[in-house]
Amino acid sequence: MVAFLPAFTQVLELPRGFGRVIPPEFEDGNGHMNVMHYYGLHGEGLWQTHRDLGYRSHTGKFGSFAKEQHVKFLREVLVGHEVSVHIGHIGRTAKVLHGVSYLLNLTTSEVANSFEFLAVNIDLATRRPAPFPEDVAELLDGRIAAAAACGIGPEYGVLELRTAPAV
Repeated sequence: MVAFLPAFTQVLELPRGFGRVIPPEFEDGNGHMNVMHYYGLHGEGLWQTHRDLGYRSHTGKFGSFAKEQHVKFLREVLVGHEVSVHIGHIGRTAKVLHGVSYLLNLTTSEVANSFEFLAVNIDLATRRPAPFPEDVAELLDGRIAAAAACGIGPEYGVLELRTAPAV
């Protein structure tokens, strides 16, 4: 797998999950947005995407759990900057999704941060991995194709989808 960082304009082509202006309470002692708020913004964007993928119709039946995450901080974000989160779905197996979430600084036109992840679809009754519901899988496949068409790929080159158990 080859690591890849897309340009600001490429990320803008991905679905927007969330956006806001950074409030004063996000500032830390270094005069920029504290690291915990990067995670919070990605979380909001991913939850919005979760809803957009149709998980609402499966409330109480299916959800997703984080499996692995890699985060890269590229540029500072300051109070008053406008940001947005954009999600690229890179690939999937029957039960696991590989994706990357980007925090764009719209004020400076820069990719501020990336958050590559593996997430597992979960049957909430058994709390065990389960295949994606058909409607969610279909939407994911479309988003995977769209991200590939935008030139979006793995950010770090270390996360991988496994189709068989690791030995």
